[in-house]
Amino acid sequence: MMTKDEERRTNSERVPASIRTTSLLMLVMLLALAALTGYWQVARGPSLTARDDNPRNVLAERLVPRGAILDRNGQSLAASQNSENGYVRYYPERAAEPVVGYYSLRYGVGGAEATFDAELRGTAGRTRMDAFKDELLHRIPPGHSVQLTLDLPAQQAADTALGDHAGAVVVLSAPEGEVIALASHPTFNPATLDDDWERLRADASSPLLNRATQGSYQPGAAFQTIILAEAISRGLAHLTDTVPSADAPVTVGDATLRCAAPPAGETLAAAFAAGCPAPFAMLADKFDARGMAAAIGRWELDVAPDRLGLPAHVSVIAPETLSNTQATRDLALGQGALTVSPLQMASVIGAIVNDGHPLGAPHLTQGPAPATPALPIMSSEVAGAIRAALPAHGGLAGQTALAVGGENQLAWFIGFAPVDSPQWVIVVLLEDGDGVTAHQIAALVNAKLMAP
Repeated sequence: MMTKDEERRTNSERVPASIRTTSLLMLVMLLALAALTGYWQVARGPSLTARDDNPRNVLAERLVPRGAILDRNGQSLAASQNSENGYVRYYPERAAEPVVGYYSLRYGVGGAEATFDAELRGTAGRTRMDAFKDELLHRIPPGHSVQLTLDLPAQQAADTALGDHAGAVVVLSAPEGEVIALASHPTFNPATLDDDWERLRADASSPLLNRATQGSYQPGAAFQTIILAEAISRGLAHLTDTVPSADAPVTVGDATLRCAAPPAGETLAAAFAAGCPAPFAMLADKFDARGMAAAIGRWELDVAPDRLGLPAHVSVIAPETLSNTQATRDLALGQGALTVSPLQMASVIGAIVNDGHPLGAPHLTQGPAPATPALPIMSSEVAGAIRAALPAHGGLAGQTALAVGGENQLAWFIGFAPVDSPQWVIVVLLEDGDGVTAHQIAALVNAKLMAP
């Protein structure tokens, strides 16, 4: 049995031991906390900061102005304005909405606001260390302005000319492929997007869809440009070939196809100029599924425009859809499994304008052209012959074409101007219209482009 002195010594020895144990545990916990803090701040910090649900991002974007979006001449298309709740986005030009898109703290970004989001927010090119320093010092990177190739007067003219028609207008520069105008109707007001979102999403007319780039339409007679170029290149047809009864209607399923205008003769060139389907129904029999699939690839209808940045329609043809003669014939008439966007048809007519070479990839901002030029789709002689076959009026040349889309008659105009030295291509698509109106819209846009 321990004496009182021995008991006191034992207890005094136990106290330091427990303190040492507690201290050691606290040290381990502090080291673990430091390691975790360093991990979340250094290793995971940038990714957490970039999360859409990070409230600091919302606060930051309200406190710092987002960069402006400008047209090719420096006209403001979108800007940030200061308010009592921070900066808000302002869109002074409603006509530019299909290109500019929207910016919403609730629903995100669309259009050019999405394409150039990093630049507009000022985060483009920032390293993880830059982000960590900014976070540590509570610095918010300033937004940068973005200048588009869009020409505001041309965009306004396209928007006005479309009026109440559902459809799209595309204008690209030739041969560069710069986007000069992209109009789409119906559209929306980005300034009231938060209040209108649910209604816009439920709207059967799809106002949030950019018909110019994302629209998926039967090309109808507008596909004749590709068929004619392929046929002439392979020696299957000539523009001087005689085609009796060129204006005869053609039936495809439940649809009846007709000329967009009376042909001015009995040659293949005259039928093409008038958008008559009958001669091309006969010409379609000279194509097989393999040749048709090869043509779609050569004209790059099956690839997305990699420099555009906006969502875009891509034509997809499954091999089984061309498993019989009728399917190939329907496709050649532009009423088969293939659908196209107005932007794609602008690239098609662009190759005719550019002496058989593909037009420069459609793009919204200036940038270096591809280092390796694309291979020609056809010879310059074939492109020149087709270009010469297109009717010209008032400095604008092109084909008016009809198609059937569901219960509607689609009206196309695909053309270029000026006639003698093309500088741009113009495509108009009306979801329920006629060829005359489509041509008139193109002429109005061209008049603005040619104005001093």
